[in-house]
Amino acid sequence: MDLTKLTTGDKVVSVSGLLLFVFGFLPWYGIEGFNFNAWDYFFVGVIPVLIGVVMVAQVLAARLGNADMPNVGSLTWGQIHLILGSIAAALVVIKLIAGSSASTLVSSIDLDRKYGIFLAAVAAIGLAVGGFLKMQEDKAGGGSTPPPAPPAA
Repeated sequence: MDLTKLTTGDKVVSVSGLLLFVFGFLPWYGIEGFNFNAWDYFFVGVIPVLIGVVMVAQVLAARLGNADMPNVGSLTWGQIHLILGSIAAALVVIKLIAGSSASTLVSSIDLDRKYGIFLAAVAAIGLAVGGFLKMQEDKAGGGSTPPPAPPAA
């Protein structure tokens, strides 16, 4: 496995995606010994983690697996990573800001934020930053599109 094939954007996306997956298992919200993690919140927990996994899979397939990735309309893979990373970051940050509650038979209890949601938010923001770096690399010619061949002499 030749990690020198990975660009800075690829590395940021890969590390952030893997960390977001791990942080999805940590407690995000809880109270008195009862904890909830990303897998308890489908739209703002599971979806961002799956987006991160898909982003990492695309990077590994394209760079280390030498897979020929198809074009997606007029978008570059850097732009796709920026869009997906921004969606994942927005969903996790919205969950962090909105908080969570648990309903009982008579009332609703606000849950405390745990360390996992903060770590997940940082990792999800890392996905967006990695997508931005990949987009910049695509513009500079160092991204997923190979540079043009030199003219024949």
